Amino acid sequence: MALGWPHVTWSSRRFLSQISSPSQFVPPLGQLVLGWNSIEHGIYVARVKSPHLPNSYHHVANCWELVVEPNMKMSLETKAVSIHLVALFLSLIPPLLQIKALALDTTTSSLSLANNINVAGNETDFHALLAFKSNIYPEYQHALSSWNESLHFCRWQGVTCTYSCRLKRVTIIDLTSKGLTGSLTLYIGNLSFLQELRLSNNTFIGKIPTELGNPFRLQNLNLSFNGFEGTIPTSLSHCSNLMYLNVRRNKLVREFLKELAYSMPRLIYLIVSENNLTGGVPPSIGNLSSLTCFSAFDNPFRGSILNALGQLRNLNFLQLGETQISGTIPPSIYNLSLLVVFSVQYNRLQGSLPPTFGFMFPHLEDLQLYANQFNGLIPLSISNCSQLVRLELQMNRLSGKVSIDFGNMQNLRWIHLEGNNFETRGSDGLAFLSSFTNCSALRKLLLANNQFGGVLPDSVGNLSTSLYWLSLGGNQLYGSIPSTIGNLVNLQTLLLGNNLFTGSIPFSIGYLHKARRISFSQNTISGEIPKSIGNLSLLIELYLGKNKLEGAIPASLGYCRNLLLLRLYENNLNGSIPRQLLMRLENSIIY
Repeated sequence: MALGWPHVTWSSRRFLSQISSPSQFVPPLGQLVLGWNSIEHGIYVARVKSPHLPNSYHHVANCWELVVEPNMKMSLETKAVSIHLVALFLSLIPPLLQIKALALDTTTSSLSLANNINVAGNETDFHALLAFKSNIYPEYQHALSSWNESLHFCRWQGVTCTYSCRLKRVTIIDLTSKGLTGSLTLYIGNLSFLQELRLSNNTFIGKIPTELGNPFRLQNLNLSFNGFEGTIPTSLSHCSNLMYLNVRRNKLVREFLKELAYSMPRLIYLIVSENNLTGGVPPSIGNLSSLTCFSAFDNPFRGSILNALGQLRNLNFLQLGETQISGTIPPSIYNLSLLVVFSVQYNRLQGSLPPTFGFMFPHLEDLQLYANQFNGLIPLSISNCSQLVRLELQMNRLSGKVSIDFGNMQNLRWIHLEGNNFETRGSDGLAFLSSFTNCSALRKLLLANNQFGGVLPDSVGNLSTSLYWLSLGGNQLYGSIPSTIGNLVNLQTLLLGNNLFTGSIPFSIGYLHKARRISFSQNTISGEIPKSIGNLSLLIELYLGKNKLEGAIPASLGYCRNLLLLRLYENNLNGSIPRQLLMRLENSIIY
């Protein structure tokens, strides 16, 4: 049956304006007819999106609806949509209105039409997701088993949609750690409402498509721990809303960031670590005023630390380790008072740390300056860093006496000072160890390969019971090993070799039931090997060589059922090797 002339209304989602003539107002330069929906009694609604609507009508993301209401002469039994209705609607749209994805089955019932258009209205998103799946090798598509037409794509695993103009659009794709292998389709750029793309910890290969810069709403892009190659596309500069960019551990090359830094005012996290990026950090990084995290370690940047980094006053995480940079730390870096992590290890940096270092970084938790060429003293002000958890200054050229009071650092867990030129004079050279007794969270204390002298104080036994690694080897310590060492019941590694210790091995060594590695080698220790060592059932390595030990090898060593390496050479031991020990070390090393 032919339809009568319909009544036409332009409306927003919250505003209804009756118009006597449809030509009085039509949204100019419309971009998209998003689809049709069936309403009660044969009323159909087509939606048109335009970025140029009058301000007074900006309701719900510039979404307008053309309501076409046929007269009631239309058959309510079939509720068929006449092609004349479609033609009428199109005649109302001026030539400038660009129409995409208008899909109608003129012979379909209203119920079936509504169901079909629910998909057709988002046809672009639907096909973009199918293209995504087709780029994954079939044998690695297990996580995408739900990606088929039996379910609406908004219910597919890893896909999240939100409503826009009453239509569901893809806003989040989260397929982290799903075992996917393949390439990233260029059709990902057609997901115009995409806000988050998380593909971390898969095996994506090939280039990052330039089309990824098309979704201007993108806020979170995480492609870390994959195998992407090529460059970071400059098209990402179009994503002005981007707040989180993580491409860590890929195979990306060449320079980066020059263009990006000018167009991402909202960027907060920038993580490009473990790639093959070159050319250094460009000065334009100073434009990223919102940046709080910049991690770029393990890239062959070369060059030096830029003054421009000092402009990032909101920065609290700075990682430039293993980037082959040289020179000194520029003064501007000391303006970053909000830094929590400062990491520049394994570079060629030199110079000394300023005396006020600790006052400049009151929030510092992680300081990693190791494997550089820093010299001079550790600033006394470092004790002001009361939040410090990790202090790693090893393998530098630092020198002088360690006079820091570590007692204020109650959160300290790891301290590495090994491989420097620290020295002490007099028997109380290690007196600073007593200040560690307030560090109840201390787990690792490494002071090896310096020039520390003096005796090991009894207070070493008052260190945290959480301590599992104590290394003092390669110094000039003398006197006896204190029996209080047995108080450190969670110790797994105890390294006191290559010193000037005398006396005997304390019986309390047998209290270290969790010990796996013990070294007293290259000292002047005498007396017998205590039988209590047999209590160390977890012990794997025992180094006692180059001392003045005497007597028999205790049979109790046979109870060290995990022992793999035993060094007893160059001592004054006598007797035979106990049978129990030989049986235990049948496939191990003993000398």
